[in-house]
Amino acid sequence: MRKIKTLTAALAVTTAMAVLLAGCSSTSRKVTGKEDSGSGRQAASDKENDNNSGGQSKTVIPSSSVEQLSASDKDKDATYDEADAEKIVLSDNSGQVKINSEGTYLVSGSSSDSQLVIDVGEEEDVHLILRDVNITSKTSAPIYIISADEVYITLEGSNTLANGGSFEAIDENDIDSVIYSKDDLTINGSGSLNITSPAGHGIVCKDDLVITGGSYQIDAKEDGINTNDSILVTSGTFMISVKDDAIHTDGLLQIDGGSYEITAAEGIEGTYVLINDGDITIEASDDGINAGQKSDAYTPTIEINGGSIKITMGQGDTDGIDSNGNLYINGGTVDITGQSPCDYDGEGVINGGKVIINGSEVTELPNQTFGPGGMGGFPSDMNGGPQGGFPGGDNDMQGNFSGDKPDGFPGDMPDGFPGDPPDGFDGNKPADRNGIPDSQSDDVASL
Repeated sequence: MRKIKTLTAALAVTTAMAVLLAGCSSTSRKVTGKEDSGSGRQAASDKENDNNSGGQSKTVIPSSSVEQLSASDKDKDATYDEADAEKIVLSDNSGQVKINSEGTYLVSGSSSDSQLVIDVGEEEDVHLILRDVNITSKTSAPIYIISADEVYITLEGSNTLANGGSFEAIDENDIDSVIYSKDDLTINGSGSLNITSPAGHGIVCKDDLVITGGSYQIDAKEDGINTNDSILVTSGTFMISVKDDAIHTDGLLQIDGGSYEITAAEGIEGTYVLINDGDITIEASDDGINAGQKSDAYTPTIEINGGSIKITMGQGDTDGIDSNGNLYINGGTVDITGQSPCDYDGEGVINGGKVIINGSEVTELPNQTFGPGGMGGFPSDMNGGPQGGFPGGDNDMQGNFSGDKPDGFPGDMPDGFPGDPPDGFDGNKPADRNGIPDSQSDDVASL
């Protein structure tokens, strides 16, 4: 299992100086706990952030604040020798097809109830090519990876994987997705993959997941993509419509590119969410992008260094970007529409890029600190103005909370509110409501 290590900014600077003085070139570190043949993911070289704006004193968080991931050559390689590949042609009579030795397997055909099971040695790789397959498993995952060092799935043509509407445990494993992997998984290629999961997740990886290509349409009752350790996406086209999280990991979620159209309760969630590039559109009913404490390896952080991100939020207790720790925008364009654009418990800083809140560009991040029904969207310094989260439009709420009362707000009760309790209010029960006298039974339902 690959281990992702944190690297603080201070440590990164110290290390960089030591390397410079030694006159040595920097070396990349494997983000892995495995001793493999070098196909594992490498930590990306540290990047300087030179996107400071306006000469203002701001907290600059460089990309080296976390050890980034990069896809290996093998992760990106979708080529193979078809003459050497073992052919698997599926039909309705195929049932469970087991792959027990490493190698390259070319899968084609269709089945209304089949399952591909990969169970090889812990140091063995499997390259699985899906060529115009259509596989449904009525009670499990069409692709179930029990054991391997790494499995590489290459997409060719148009492929469809589906669950029939229920999941049954196999070998005491609660399989709950259309693709279920207990080890590292990479998906690449130029083909498409349509996933339907009416009873669970789309893709689950209990280790690290890398996606370097392909076109995906995922419809699921729960999460679209879910991993325990990390997710790295460098390219691909994604249309994800789910009831829970579109893309979720407990650890580091890194997006280096791709196009995303997401409709979900929560769009993107991890402990550390790192977006370097990509064209991302999210419609969410809970949080657009969320960083929560899912792993002790990281402080919850959302770091945006590039790309185009457009988030539209539903009504209610919803946040466009919600970090239980820090929020840093160093580059790219972030466009949020919603009553609570940002909610962060630590620092929230714009070091670069462009941030648009409800149609107006801002230079400071608003912060939802009062919860639903309060003064959501106003920054913690209570200065109001355009950064208050509600700029523009007919409901422009550019308040003044600097200490002086605005005109027309003398502090007295408005006319018609003398301060005395209304008739029928004895101090214990609510006043008359909708013509129901207070003396009536407490069993009367609230209207």
